[in-house]
Amino acid sequence: MAVHPDTAPSPAPASPGHRPRTARGRILLRLACGLLALAALGYAGLRLHHRLTTIDLPRTNTASQGGYTLTVYFTPSEAHYRGPRRSIRDQACAGHHLPDGFPADYLERVGLEGFGKTARGDYLGWDFDRHCYFATSNPPVGSGDNALVPWQSVAANHLSPGTRIRVSDCGPGVSGRICARVKSAHWRVDDLCSIGCDSAKHLDLYIGEQTRADIEDEDFYFVTTGAVIQADPPDALR
Repeated sequence: MAVHPDTAPSPAPASPGHRPRTARGRILLRLACGLLALAALGYAGLRLHHRLTTIDLPRTNTASQGGYTLTVYFTPSEAHYRGPRRSIRDQACAGHHLPDGFPADYLERVGLEGFGKTARGDYLGWDFDRHCYFATSNPPVGSGDNALVPWQSVAANHLSPGTRIRVSDCGPGVSGRICARVKSAHWRVDDLCSIGCDSAKHLDLYIGEQTRADIEDEDFYFVTTGAVIQADPPDALR
């Protein structure tokens, strides 16, 4: 039936529980939706920030590098040297008082290795910068005054302190038993190589204190070229 122009149609009954939306209601609804969206984005950002600041980022490992020379160094023990005694009092570092003398061959080795254990049980050190001897009760330390750890500490001149080294190939001249030990060790750059490390590809591995007189005849005292290594950046750079 047609509706008379003067007659307004009756409004449709509202559904139970539903109120017609006014213009003001629509504005408030949009504002509420916007606030909810912003809250959701903020929460997502906080979660992302938490992930980035709490997870361990993957390490960046360097590729394997060949052509390395590997040598070893150790802490000589005075008990295994019988050479003529020589006084080094005139070579004592300032403030240090040294015993009358030491075996000359022992002193020569201390000058190469940096530290030596004395017959008294303390240590004799050689300062490569000042060219003098000093006495200390502390075990040998590296260039950062950190304790040297047998079969872990490495002396190197081209890698940052703390760099981790893994040897994957020892090169020629190393027995299978010793090579397996070298490859399984967790090497770490703790020291500078002061003598005989002219090449950038030279690592000097610390093997601890001398336990026998003929140490240079043992298979763990070696020089090898053509080793393959992998160097990982220090923990501080992770």
